[in-house]
Amino acid sequence: MSEPTPYVSHVPYIEAIAAALDAAGLTVVDWNAEDNDPRDAYIEFAREVTAPAYGDDTEVSLLWREDRGWMVGWGDADSVPQNGLDWVVDLFCGVLPTPDEMAAEARTVVAKIPGPQGGPYGRYRDVEDEDGFDAQLAIYHRS
Repeated sequence: MSEPTPYVSHVPYIEAIAAALDAAGLTVVDWNAEDNDPRDAYIEFAREVTAPAYGDDTEVSLLWREDRGWMVGWGDADSVPQNGLDWVVDLFCGVLPTPDEMAAEARTVVAKIPGPQGGPYGRYRDVEDEDGFDAQLAIYHRS
């Protein structure tokens, strides 16, 4: 008998975002959520969705960290050892935008490469904050 998969609190949220992207016609080819410290995740778009703006050989993903919120990363997966991403730019849309808000943000991201980011990356919260974050994530969990 195999071991049960451990519960990762942000998986339902990331899954809801991925489903909203797919429903909006922004095909997702892969996604994953890790129970790291800070918790993080990625959602990779299908290349046919991003090719008009980024080119055929570029992998484009939405990246999420519980302290930093959403980012977009892109690069040539065959030439860059760090997860295939040459560039990472903060989207400054918060830590837990709704799936519909992220689908709207993603439409912009796949249509045009974001400009360079000036200044430090965003920080919305610290991992140790007692700010009700886990309760907000639990809204997406279906029992």
